[in-house]
Amino acid sequence: MPRQTPLFAILLLAACASAHAANPLRFVSETFGDWKDRLFGTPKQPVPEVKASAKGPIALPPGTRVSFDIDDEAPENDFSKGKSRYRVIELPEELEHAAVRVQVIARKNPAGHGNVVFKPLLYVIEGDDFRAPVEVKPLHLDIRPFRKSRLLGCVTLDKVRRIAVATAPDAVGKSYESEVREAVKAPTQGGFYYTTDAVKTKLPFAATGDLVLEVTREAKAGEGC
Repeated sequence: MPRQTPLFAILLLAACASAHAANPLRFVSETFGDWKDRLFGTPKQPVPEVKASAKGPIALPPGTRVSFDIDDEAPENDFSKGKSRYRVIELPEELEHAAVRVQVIARKNPAGHGNVVFKPLLYVIEGDDFRAPVEVKPLHLDIRPFRKSRLLGCVTLDKVRRIAVATAPDAVGKSYESEVREAVKAPTQGGFYYTTDAVKTKLPFAATGDLVLEVTREAKAGEGC
């Protein structure tokens, strides 16, 4: 029996590490709030955020956030997942390992009531070709008073310098559905308290959208999310 205990502990740690890599929010020691603050909160060293121009490739130094639109004027390409409007993100140099933190900002539904969101796919560009797309998933809903709702996600990439941010046409018309969020009571920056009821949200996917993206250099593959 004593000989089996170390083996069991090793297997348990391996299982936890595997679950953490597949979905960081399922790791027992980190809540959604912890994960959100770690990746998308206010860091000790402020991260500059810039607004990209409406046209052309978007230059993005590591450690900088950029907000940009993918609208009806954006270029269109027939990707492996189908035709999509897209924008190109360009890094100053190739990163061996990188984490891409994505915020999808909800916008008003032009065809009706409520809001719509963009379902992002990342195509790493190699010369004139595109690698297989990487879907940003899972996406987690972040709703706060006095701010636009957003979806948060993070993926890791290797050997990357240029990325095409697009979507899948078969996602348009479908919807993002959140899990039931618990009721929230928290202070605002002004010292007041706000409360929300438990809610389950459904947001249709659109062919265009507003995003904020940050790329960080990582020491090892699979790290950073």
